[in-house]
This record gives sequence, C-alpha cells and structure tokens, in this order.
Amino acid sequence: MGPYATQTLGDLGADVIKIEPPQGDLTRHNAPGRHAGMSSLFLQLNRSKRSVVLDLKDAAGRDALLQMVRSADAMVCNVRPKAMQRLGLGYEVLAGINPKLVYCALVGFGQDGPYAERAALDDLIQAGCGMAALAAQAAPQGGPQYAPGWIADQGVGLVATYALLAALLHRERSGQGQMVEVPMFESMVQFTMTPHLYGQSFRPPIGGTGYPRIFARRPFKTLDGHLGATAYAPAHWHAFFDIIGRPELKAEARFADQAGVARHVGELNDLFAAELATRSSAEWLRLLDAAGIPVMAMHTPDSLLHDPHLDAVGFFQDVEHPSEGAIRTMAVPTRWSATAPLPQRQAPRLGEHSVALLREAGLSPAQIDDLLARGISVDGAAPPGAG
Repeated sequence: MGPYATQTLGDLGADVIKIEPPQGDLTRHNAPGRHAGMSSLFLQLNRSKRSVVLDLKDAAGRDALLQMVRSADAMVCNVRPKAMQRLGLGYEVLAGINPKLVYCALVGFGQDGPYAERAALDDLIQAGCGMAALAAQAAPQGGPQYAPGWIADQGVGLVATYALLAALLHRERSGQGQMVEVPMFESMVQFTMTPHLYGQSFRPPIGGTGYPRIFARRPFKTLDGHLGATAYAPAHWHAFFDIIGRPELKAEARFADQAGVARHVGELNDLFAAELATRSSAEWLRLLDAAGIPVMAMHTPDSLLHDPHLDAVGFFQDVEHPSEGAIRTMAVPTRWSATAPLPQRQAPRLGEHSVALLREAGLSPAQIDDLLARGISVDGAAPPGAG
C-alpha cells in the first residue's frame, strides 16, 4: 500500500525518500532477482524513489529522521500508529518540528474502532470487506475467492495518493498541515459496496444487498477459448439478436428498455453464452466489434506482454537499471498534454542515497560516519561488484 502510493507520487514528480531499516523493505526479498535485495516485486513498487537506511529504534537514527522532517512536505507511514508512537514519531511530535507537514498514516482500520490494533494484509481485507464472499455469489460452485492481485493494497494506495495530494493542496492554500488517516478496511468497504449496497441504500430498505448484473457477468467460452464480452444496453442486445438470427426477440416487451434488460440479465447472458460457444473467439471479436457490442480478448499475464494496443502506446518498456541491467517496467498510464510524467530513476539499492540524503538534511560528515560505523545507516551507493 505505502510503496505503491509513494511510487505513484514519485512518478508524478515528487522527490520521494524511502526510509528503510538496515535489513531493507521486506519486498526486497519476497521474489527472485539478479542480486540479493533487488527482487522483481521491489523493482515494480519502488522506482522514482531515493533510499536512506535508518534504524529508527536507535536514538541517533530517529534524530536523523527528525532532521529530515524539518524540510519535508509530507510523511507517509505504512506502520501501525502505536509503533510510530513508541518510536517517538507520532503526528504531534513531527508537527511540532514542522507545523506545515502533511502526515499521511496508512492503517488497516480506523483508529477509533474496535479493529484498530488488528493486522491488515491484502487477503484479510478482501475477506473482511465482502469481496471474497461476493465471488461465491457470482460463482457458487467455487466458494469464496480472493482476487489474484493486490486489490486492497494497490486500491487503497491510490486512495492514499489522492488524499495526500488534496491535503497538500489545502496546505498550499492555507499554510496548514494536518494528519490524514487512510484505513484499508473502510476504503475497501466503500469500494466494494458502491454497487452492492443496492436495495439497502434506502431507509427503510427496499431490497437486499448485491447488484444482480454483476453476479450475472462471466467470461464467455467460445469454440476455441474465452472472451470478455457484454451486451449492456437494449441496442446491444437488439444487434446481437440480429447476429444470431433471432430478430423476433427485439419485439419482446421484456427486452424493450434498460429496466427490462436489467431484470432479465441472467437469461440474456445464458443465451449469450450458448451462442458464443458455437464460433471461434476471432469470429466473435469481428462480429461483435462490427455491431458495436463491447468485447475484449481474454488475456493472460503472458499474452498481455504482446497486446497490440499496449505495444502501440509503449506501455511495457525495457529500461537499463544501474545495477540490475535490463529490466521490463510499465509506463505511467495517464496522458498529459503539457507536463507528461517521465520517471527518471529506477528502484534504488538499499541505502543507495543514504549519505547524500543525510548530508542534505544537514548532518555533519562526522555524524554520518558515526551512523554508518554503528550500523544505524548503510551506504549502498556502490553497485554490486564495484571496486
């Protein structure tokens, strides 16, 4: 959550300083890499950042961080609030040093509720926010399922990004810093329940939870594979009826308007599924595209690497990492007419910028040497194998 939020900010031009313990961020070690501590996960989550190593459990490491805070615009912490308080790095302490600081605390749960101290990981939040159970409603034979991605971590990372940017805008207009708390659980409940609050949106309720059209969605099997396709509006269905040689269905009152389509989406999707199974994916892509019916090829992670649209927009890019050699990365997906973001830095080695950043913060050479000698900081400026 924190690394994704701060990489997004860095890609947009922020000078992001990643503060790591002497052993480094856990994601440095959670996947394979060419060199120890430079895993694929770390590379994809930490470009556009500089790395400084500080053991914050040591008073000298904490003092060095407080010195850096004096000139910082924001602090983003992905650590439980009580742990930050124990380290003497709570909001009140930092605001006392820099009143204009925006302190963005990424937490599992709102800190005034009974879950405040619980651990929060992506899979736990997917379970708690109802997403895994909704998968069972959509496909009962499969039972509850987690989405095979960091839906909560990355989704709430983006919530943190917009919340921090809004707080910085407020600070620019008012001069006032503040603390912003971004809870995973509440953010993902809002994300999940936006369509699924449904009949419970009204007081008193006029129905239950769960948006039926979402439960009716599914990948459709073709003669030689699968497609993502959907006939959403009545015009889509009427065009589809023509394709399959059933134009008489257009005259049926149940399919005449959007409300009727919504009520009968289950049976319509059953008809859709039966017809798609009779022809190849390529043929259906051609027919549905020509009729203006939304359709998409069913990609795998491997086939995405060769998608013609992504090739055309230059989404996947081969870049040269200073220590890891050639790596594949992904472009900033947004498009800008005047100030297009262009990341200038790939993921840093552990402590690659420690000395430079401590010097920028005003520490003397003797203080920096002491931090390095005692293992409170690490100088990772030299790449592996450098003499």
